[in-house]
Amino acid sequence: MEIKQIDFIKDNLLPNFTPYYIYAIYEKGKQVGTLVFRLGSDQQHYYDGHIAYTIDEDYRGHHYAYQACLLLKGEIIKHGYDHVLVTCDPDNIASKKTIQKLKAKLLSVEEVPKRYRKMFAPGENVKEIYRWELMS
Repeated sequence: MEIKQIDFIKDNLLPNFTPYYIYAIYEKGKQVGTLVFRLGSDQQHYYDGHIAYTIDEDYRGHHYAYQACLLLKGEIIKHGYDHVLVTCDPDNIASKKTIQKLKAKLLSVEEVPKRYRKMFAPGENVKEIYRWELMS
């Protein structure tokens, strides 16, 4: 498995967005998903997290998101982070399993404030917020 940076978005960002990297996740030469690493503070990414991942439906169930996060860990540390936040919807079992496999610690389950909801899909009103310690 490997990840390859495909973009770095830093200009013309929407309000409340910070610069972010987009990576393609490859398994045996085929792209199986994407990974996003958002720069910024815990406060800026409390509800959306520093990391987001999507695995294409045909490739789910193989721990690719987990493996991709591990591959990204060194890059995150190079940016000066000793931890990042990772969030998910309470009913997203697959994402929760990835986060738990990373040994991230649940900080809180929070209702997303109305002022931030436009950043999320309709119905995404509650987030589980985890802290992933990178140095352990």
